[in-house]
Amino acid sequence: MASAGASGGSVTELASRLYDACISKFSADHLFYQQDLLGLDILPKNDLPLLLQCTQSLVDQKLFRLLQGKNDRLAWKIIPREDAEKLQNLSPDESLVYNVIHSTGRSGIWVRAIQNRTNLHKSILDRCLKSLEGKNYIKSVHNVKFPSRKMYMLAGLAPSEDVTGGAWFTDGVLDENFINVVSGFIEFSVSKKSWYEVPASDKSRSKRLKTAGGSVTVKKESGQREYLPYPPGYKGYPTISDLTAAVNQSGITPVRLGEESVTQLLEMLCYDNKLVALNNGEYYKSVKNPEEVKARQARKPDEDPSATDDRLVRNGMTEVPCGQCPVFNLCVPGGAVSPENCEYFETWIHEKSPFSF
Repeated sequence: MASAGASGGSVTELASRLYDACISKFSADHLFYQQDLLGLDILPKNDLPLLLQCTQSLVDQKLFRLLQGKNDRLAWKIIPREDAEKLQNLSPDESLVYNVIHSTGRSGIWVRAIQNRTNLHKSILDRCLKSLEGKNYIKSVHNVKFPSRKMYMLAGLAPSEDVTGGAWFTDGVLDENFINVVSGFIEFSVSKKSWYEVPASDKSRSKRLKTAGGSVTVKKESGQREYLPYPPGYKGYPTISDLTAAVNQSGITPVRLGEESVTQLLEMLCYDNKLVALNNGEYYKSVKNPEEVKARQARKPDEDPSATDDRLVRNGMTEVPCGQCPVFNLCVPGGAVSPENCEYFETWIHEKSPFSF
């Protein structure tokens, strides 16, 4: 084995065996150091010159990628044969650009960052990107965080959620209708497990009606469904995993949602005062019962403008002129602006008073 490095054919053969051993015993993302490769029993122990010859042969064949590992140590990473075949057909500039894009994985990389890392002239970089995209080696992607930036990644990879924005974005645009459908389903599902229906009372409501003949008849009306919240200590509130499974089984979403996406909606519903998180977000309960949730979701926004937001209520502070006065902070007794000379307050008092002065 010591004379193996004397001939190029022997080095190529050892390099091929070394590559096959790396493929069979390690994952594709494994980072190899010198001791890892020597420990495969393909090369003689401590024969570093022969190891470097073999690794250089694999680098030249595009089967190994030379990297800088921990503590600036020399390291290598496997390149699959199909990717190596692609690289063998590329020019040095195209290979350089491809390796930079490959290193970013599913996150992609900005064109300006590629230029900074390759030090290529813009015209050369544009030509390389156009060639690689034409060969279907790379693709441009839209990043929701940086919509004005042109990003690239390998054609065979799916963009990460940081790039696409997750399930709530379609072609880089926030899908509000999809969000409303799923969030409405979640709120109604939580409400059904947060409230229980009270059995109908024996005393049904009666309404006196006058008939055409002048007689009076009594019409019994069925009472509206009544709900009560579950008592303290109730353990049936749904968890994030329960709601995620319910959404995926409902058929309302064309993609399978993960718990992270459902958690985002739960946080939004809590912020809107529709749900309440219990035990640090382990369980969730609804503020309104199923009938109220169903009625609000069925109501169109333009049917009742005052009902578009339950938080917009009228009270004394919103009705009195002081609550809307632009110089409220300057109003002091005896000052230029004071309660004694406020013409708006005087008018409001007379309008609201049940007595006439």
